[in-house]
Amino acid sequence: MKVASERTAGIRAGVSALLVAATVVGVLTGTAMFPSRAAQAQMAEVAQAAGAATPSLPPAVEQPRADELRTPSGIETADAKASARRKPTVIRSARATAGRTSGGRRAPRGWQSARVSWYGPGFYGHTMAGGGNLTPTSMVVAHRSLPFGTRIEFSYKGRKCVAVVRDRGPFVAGRVFDLGPGTAKALRFSGVGTVNYRILSR
Repeated sequence: MKVASERTAGIRAGVSALLVAATVVGVLTGTAMFPSRAAQAQMAEVAQAAGAATPSLPPAVEQPRADELRTPSGIETADAKASARRKPTVIRSARATAGRTSGGRRAPRGWQSARVSWYGPGFYGHTMAGGGNLTPTSMVVAHRSLPFGTRIEFSYKGRKCVAVVRDRGPFVAGRVFDLGPGTAKALRFSGVGTVNYRILSR
């Protein structure tokens, strides 16, 4: 189809060039004669015949609708089924969750030992993760997952005290608790060491 189109264009260009050349030669020699109506009609017939040899393009096909270009992926159905299986989140009070870890397991009731550190200076006045501002006398303790409000009894070298989980930490491997400043002072604890503890219920 492309070859036939190029052939037609070439014939038309050749006829036009021939007419221009004849006119220029006639003007230069003084014998210029413009083609008669009959000659023009004959040349038009030649061009039309050349055009008729070109096969016509097929009629344009109607564009498909957008909804025919793709089929439903099924995501909506899968999402609806997943939503039907979801359970509502249950928020428990600190009283109900005391003595439990974040995984829901009951924390041990007996005394255990743990590697701990302490914090205070440089953090006074800062807001704790469980609410409230840290002070030099705060009887608090930080743990990575125990619920806020959980009460823990600590024992260290014959001294005991009770602290409340109000912050998150420690973020150092091998350490279980970060004692707040009041808690560390009550135990006369400093640095990093091992203490005994037990989790109390509220």
